[in-house]
Amino acid sequence: MILTVVSYNQFWLFAIIYLLSFVFQGLTQVFETPMIQAMVGSDQLGKVMTCFYTLVSVTLPLGSLAFSFLADRFDLRLFLLLFALFYAGIFLLFLASHAFKKVDELQLS
Repeated sequence: MILTVVSYNQFWLFAIIYLLSFVFQGLTQVFETPMIQAMVGSDQLGKVMTCFYTLVSVTLPLGSLAFSFLADRFDLRLFLLLFALFYAGIFLLFLASHAFKKVDELQLS
């Protein structure tokens, strides 16, 4: 009985961590697009955004392959924790980048 309660609580803990990782992913995308729009001239914006989202679409299957490999090798709880830490790490690296710190200097044209 006690083992069931512990595993049930761990499931919700890791489910919350997993869902919070998507918050970091969403925040990264919210900051990323306006920065690109501010850094690129309006005459080149369509080309740059098309190229950017094409690269994102091409690399998504590679990420799926990498994380499916990890999911097969690790316990589900450990995998979810690694997945959440990976996205949180990307977000923190993005916040620490020099381009993000200069975003106030950029002006939309």
